[in-house]
This record gives sequence, C-alpha cells and structure tokens, in this order.
Amino acid sequence: MTEQQQAERLVRLRWACRRTLQVLDQPLGNFLQNCFHTLDMGEQFAFERLLKSKDQEILDWLIGNRQPRDTGMCAIIERIRQHHDNTARG
Repeated sequence: MTEQQQAERLVRLRWACRRTLQVLDQPLGNFLQNCFHTLDMGEQFAFERLLKSKDQEILDWLIGNRQPRDTGMCAIIERIRQHHDNTARG
C-alpha cells in the first residue's frame, strides 16, 4: 500500500470512528490514533469490521454486555478497552 493510500485509509477510518453515540468517539478515535499503526494486518481488518457495526452493538461489546461472534473483533475490543482504561487513568 502506498503512503497516499495509507493516508486516505486513515482519513476514512477517522470518519468511521466518529459515531452517533458520542461516548464511542473517544475510545475508538484514541485507539485509531495511538494503536492502529501497531496492529498487524489481520487486526487492522478486524478493527475496520468493528467500525462497520451499529453504535449500540459496539457500546454493548465495549462495556461487556455482549460479545461479537467474530473472534478477531473480540480481540480488538479487548485492546480498545485496555487502551481506554490506561488513557483514562492518565
């Protein structure tokens, strides 16, 4: 993937992290900004699949009320939780 394509992908992902449920903006956006570049390709695709889900589903998954059937998304959700907990503590 060229640098131009990577930059365009990040722009699309930033927009996808902006959600109707504003409570999701910070954990998703911060994870994209701080952690996405460290993910392997499979994890990046799992994050993109997560962003295609409905807001209420993502919220339920992040607060632990439910789990997605996609094991890749389960792993990403756990990483988002850990990152959010670590950044919320300061």
